[in-house]
Amino acid sequence: MFRSVGVARRVVAPRLRGAHAWIRPQTLCTQCIKPHTRSAVRHMEPVRRYTAHPSLYLRTNADLPAQLPTMDAPYPSPGSDGFVTLSFYSFFSINSVQTVRSHVQSQWETLGIVGRVYVSEEGVNAQLSVPFAKIVHLREWLEQDSVFRGRISKFNWALEHSQAFKALHVRVRPLVAAGVQVGLDVLAHEPEYVEPCDWAQELDTPNALVLDMRNTYEYRVGRFDNAVCPDVDTFREELDQVRTMCATRSRDSPILMYCTGGIRCSVAGAVLRRDGLTNVKTLRGGVIAYGQHVRKTGKSRFRGKNFTFDKRRGEPVTSEILSKCDQCGNECDTFVNCAHTSCNLLFIQCTKCAEKHIGTCGRSLCVERAQMSHEERVKHKLPPQWSHRERVRPELVFWDGVAHNPLDN
Repeated sequence: MFRSVGVARRVVAPRLRGAHAWIRPQTLCTQCIKPHTRSAVRHMEPVRRYTAHPSLYLRTNADLPAQLPTMDAPYPSPGSDGFVTLSFYSFFSINSVQTVRSHVQSQWETLGIVGRVYVSEEGVNAQLSVPFAKIVHLREWLEQDSVFRGRISKFNWALEHSQAFKALHVRVRPLVAAGVQVGLDVLAHEPEYVEPCDWAQELDTPNALVLDMRNTYEYRVGRFDNAVCPDVDTFREELDQVRTMCATRSRDSPILMYCTGGIRCSVAGAVLRRDGLTNVKTLRGGVIAYGQHVRKTGKSRFRGKNFTFDKRRGEPVTSEILSKCDQCGNECDTFVNCAHTSCNLLFIQCTKCAEKHIGTCGRSLCVERAQMSHEERVKHKLPPQWSHRERVRPELVFWDGVAHNPLDN
């Protein structure tokens, strides 16, 4: 997978952290994005053998930036499909949010970007999969656009890379589902951010309350030891319970918070500080950024997998498996949704049970409909089968290895 880039030129090899290398024509590997000699690379193939993503190939010297932006370095290697996955968020005032939404949707689609973006009057929250060759274009767009210029700091790179979303969806909605309006006046009270390399030291702080601001199902497959995850089903309920928990603590009592990518803690931490608590700290970049730190150092205080809200359903931080299959009880940490889309139950399923139940929760209705053609399922579509609480709490509906719904009676 190589492409002639014309005359030799100096390029930045992202994996070498800024190291430079002179390359010859036809020696830039677009699979690992590193300069090589042709004879040294086994995975290089003739350029005529295009993959499904021909836009990822560097066509001319003009396609190869003289230097990749240092803001986002070090750059990851893309997945086998040529995509990298990243996230970012920022709090700032946005006027005409519908106009901004339409603008982002149309502009980013032209770059082949897929993912989920929330735009509100308080800022932006984005989880994206981007063709590697378009990363520079995305950063340039952000720095040139009048709304986003200077607002988006370093991308929070995922631990594993692939096209994690099917399409690009840009929506006008609150950045997090807090249930109440959290304006910029509140968000100005952001908590103190702790870098991943310093997080272990903070965890050893005497009498610190360590709060996991994620959902209970996220906590189930991965967590920091001694962290408290409120037993609730929505972020709104969690925020209310955390405020109640902290109300009995002294104003300067140490409170440590973490979540997936950081935004839920930025919001919750701002609310707590607005309430008068002065010693509120959060893990910068969340478990995602901490996972990058673990990959570099080999040391981790986090155990297990970091749940992700995309088709990957999680990425491992360590090899430990903390949970069990909801159907057979064997060790497993793979979340799935029932293959019957009107059921869509979120649960942990091992490969043996996935084969046995055809990727479903095991209900006879779900097994039957999972074997229908797409056209039949659409024609005979059923209403949602569960309440939100039931859908994310498999322990409430599973027994004898099968989900049970009163609607079946």
